Amino acid sequence: MVDSIMWKKILWPEFEVFWFNSVLNRSSEWGTHSFHWYFTSALPRSLLAAYPLFLLGVLIDRRVLVFVLPVFSFILLYSKLPHKELRFIISSVPMLNLSAAVAANRIFNNRKKTLWKFLNLIMLGLFFISLGCTLVFFLASYDNYPSGNALKDLHQIGHLNNTDELWVHIDTFSAMNGISRFCENDSPWRYSKEEGIPLEEFFRRNFTYLVSEQLDVDGFKCLQHASGFSRVRLQSSLPPIILVKEPKLYIHGNTKIKDIMQINWAGCS
Repeated sequence: MVDSIMWKKILWPEFEVFWFNSVLNRSSEWGTHSFHWYFTSALPRSLLAAYPLFLLGVLIDRRVLVFVLPVFSFILLYSKLPHKELRFIISSVPMLNLSAAVAANRIFNNRKKTLWKFLNLIMLGLFFISLGCTLVFFLASYDNYPSGNALKDLHQIGHLNNTDELWVHIDTFSAMNGISRFCENDSPWRYSKEEGIPLEEFFRRNFTYLVSEQLDVDGFKCLQHASGFSRVRLQSSLPPIILVKEPKLYIHGNTKIKDIMQINWAGCS
């Protein structure tokens, strides 16, 4: 009922999603991946060391197959949809971890035997690799939502005296990369997430600041940038892995408001 009131028509959200994604098969409008993406990208990154171990678990203990086969079939069916996201199959991870645990237990219990000793060393190596990957993923994720930091900096630096309201426009990229309602402050801050505004239209609006992925906007000056994770770079010296960051979005100030230009901003270079 609440959704129907907000959208001004009779609406059942779950059915709308089902109709759009499954019946109309329009989910591909949100992007596509190849058929094998879940098996070659999503699951390896999610399971890490457990991925080869879950395959081994199925081979060494056939009882696991009863639990894994339905999950595998579920992922296979979802692979037919061109639009893919990890969240669609994340419920399969615990069952695959169960198979990996069976394999790890068998390897550990037989570690004193010649062949199993070799497998145990490989398993330990996989655990350390997983630990390293988890650390890298964590650090990358920490810098993967830069717009939240940008809005926090704007609140700390951009407050103006003798101003009734400070209007901040948040573009789509910023809204998807770290800004939520929890980041917003009370008066005098006001926020707009209006979509579809042409770049040449912003200077005609009453926005005080913009948080935008655009470097240049007419009528506004770029005051500060926010960096986010870009890629991983390998090097021969220590540390062997470097997480490279680059500017992802920018804070712009209205050039008509002189007080903004007198604040000591970090700059966009």
